[in-house]
Formats: sequence, C-alpha cells, structure tokens
Amino acid sequence: MADIDIDAIIAEIQRLQRTREELLTGDLAPAGAWIHTHTIKRTYPGGITYTYEYAKWQAHEAIFSRNPKKKGKYAGITGYTKHQHIGRVGSSSGLGMDEETEDAYRLMRNRERLEAIEKTLLEIQSLLGR
Repeated sequence: MADIDIDAIIAEIQRLQRTREELLTGDLAPAGAWIHTHTIKRTYPGGITYTYEYAKWQAHEAIFSRNPKKKGKYAGITGYTKHQHIGRVGSSSGLGMDEETEDAYRLMRNRERLEAIEKTLLEIQSLLGR
C-alpha cells in the first residue's frame, strides 16, 4: 500500500474550504433552481423561418419575483412564481446568447461547484467519523 500524504490531504481540504467560502460570498443561482431551455420557431414575411432557443429559471417552489403585467388576465398580480425568463441562448438566424443568459449559466456553474464541494466536505467528515 502506498504511503498516504496527510499534509497533502489537509492542504486539499483547506483549499476546498477556501473555495467554498469564496463561492458563498459571490453570486450563485438560487438554491433548488435549474435552467430550462425551450425552442421557438418563427416564420417571417417572405417565408423565412428561424429557430430561437430561450432559457428560463425553473424551481419546484415559487421563489422568483413575479413581474406584474400591465394588462390582460394577469394584470397587477404580484408575488412569486416557479419560473423566470432569462433570455436567448441562440438562434438559427445567427443571434448569439444574451448577456443575461451567459450570466445565468455562470451562476448555475457556481451553484453546482458549491454543492459538489459541500458534498465532498460532508463525505470527508463522515469518513473521519465527525
């Protein structure tokens, strides 16, 4: 059996704890939320059809502030909802990803990193009997 480098293990645990603290003080996707994408086809005058892909936040619980509509069936309704539009992911017309969408994916990656680090630290604690 190979020798175990305890100092390297301790250094790695400390690095994980520092990264966790940095993520906790930074921007994160809402806990329990994920990004859902959906596709829309739009035909323009002249018969040209483009495909657009959009992203929205989704959650099992109503955690996103509702944007009250000015008119229609939902006019004046406030509160929370289970989804929130983010923006365009891309399109067949050549339009790229919206800045808001890029930011949402960054927040989601940060949340996933944080959850993976926390899971790893819990597993280490479990192995150590703490």
